[in-house]
Amino acid sequence: MGSEQIDDIKVVMHDQFESIGKKIGNELFVPLSLLEKGYHSEKEWLEKDNTLKINVTNARYSEINHYDYKGNYLHYDKNKVENWSVEFDSDGVPKTIYSYGKYYNPSTIAQYGLQHYSLYLKSNASVSKIKFLIVADWFINHQDDRGGWAYQFDLPFYPGRLDKLIAPWYSSIGLGMAMSVLSRASYLTKDKKYSKSALKANELFKTPTKENGIMAKFENHYAFYEECPTDPPSFILNGFMFSLIGLYDLYKVTNDRNTKVLYDKGITSLRRMLPLYDLGNRTAYDLTHYTTDGGYPNVAKWGYHITHIHLLAALTSIENDPKMVETLRRWKGYVKGQ
Repeated sequence: MGSEQIDDIKVVMHDQFESIGKKIGNELFVPLSLLEKGYHSEKEWLEKDNTLKINVTNARYSEINHYDYKGNYLHYDKNKVENWSVEFDSDGVPKTIYSYGKYYNPSTIAQYGLQHYSLYLKSNASVSKIKFLIVADWFINHQDDRGGWAYQFDLPFYPGRLDKLIAPWYSSIGLGMAMSVLSRASYLTKDKKYSKSALKANELFKTPTKENGIMAKFENHYAFYEECPTDPPSFILNGFMFSLIGLYDLYKVTNDRNTKVLYDKGITSLRRMLPLYDLGNRTAYDLTHYTTDGGYPNVAKWGYHITHIHLLAALTSIENDPKMVETLRRWKGYVKGQ
């Protein structure tokens, strides 16, 4: 290569990003900084091996080959809710900071608890156990007479396609993750007050969204637990799968038949609906392009695509269903540009 002619070239990506590259002989070289900007790629430089690794997206996932209802929750020991847009109240419970105010968000609180449960399993640090139980107790002390934890703020999920959600409203992601917290607290402490609290939330899974519950129907038949109980249904995938994991956790701790029925109905719906979220190179965040006149998919950002992989991997490890296995393989391939 030393004898080949070297020329500067202009490189234009997506008709909006420009940089200077090199033409060496018949080979073209593009600056890595341009690829990072245009494709949100990530680099890893291994000094020892004199090797540069490039991934097509900056979203990474860790394999989940076996989901344990009493174990580390979806690798949440790597979570860091403290770095999110939150502030902690005097009891050490996070409040989420929005442009329109500060509110308790049940799913954020649950993620904080599950983070510290997972850290406790990993390090046996008493401070993480204390923080986890603070969250578990918050869910017991703030459960309403319908068995849930309502969101106390209005939410404009997808303006232009759907009307604003008006408080108070319930969410499958909040209920499901609360179940995962309370189930683990029951297992950890051997105190059934936590699992009894979680069982009270089952009723909201059976209650239609039109009655301020979270249950919608796909094709007027398949039960779907809504993260955002909109009209028409939005069918948000990640919230649905989080709720299925919560139901599974609760069933494993309590052996409650009604909880198992809710979980099984959800899995049946998931199998039926999975192909609708598959866009051939990414996943859809929801099905509003199908239920409204939106006309085009709400494509999941890479971070949410990775979340879909995590959640589907956990559920696939439980179900070992061929259709779910094949879908998971394909979705993992999308991360690698396959």
